[in-house]
Amino acid sequence: MDLIASAQAEVIKRHAFFVEWFTGRAAEAELAASLRAFAPDMVMIEPDANTIGQAEIVSMITSARGKRPADFEIRVELVAARQIGTGAALVIYDEHQVIDGEKTARRSSAVFTADAHAPEGVIWRQLQETWIPTE
Repeated sequence: MDLIASAQAEVIKRHAFFVEWFTGRAAEAELAASLRAFAPDMVMIEPDANTIGQAEIVSMITSARGKRPADFEIRVELVAARQIGTGAALVIYDEHQVIDGEKTARRSSAVFTADAHAPEGVIWRQLQETWIPTE
């Protein structure tokens, strides 16, 4: 397995799922498979420096179904990726969102490890997001 390619594919596919879920287009059955991508001990540092764990991440995603308008979009640009030790990869990417015509952007760094039971063969271990000024 190519850990870096799997981690990059996970970033792209998970955000595609978020768009479908947040707009209410994804079927309820898709949620469980998607949530397998997050490690039980995952930590997310949000752009405002608030730190949340996997249970809060799952709750946030679960409750967000159908909360965004139909034209909500997320565009992901992969910036860099590299292996960091045995069995771990770091992916840096920019996430651009448009909600009701308002644009936001953040740069994220995410650490992944291999997991054969995860949708793309890797699980999110840590995610840190930082706001990027938009025009």
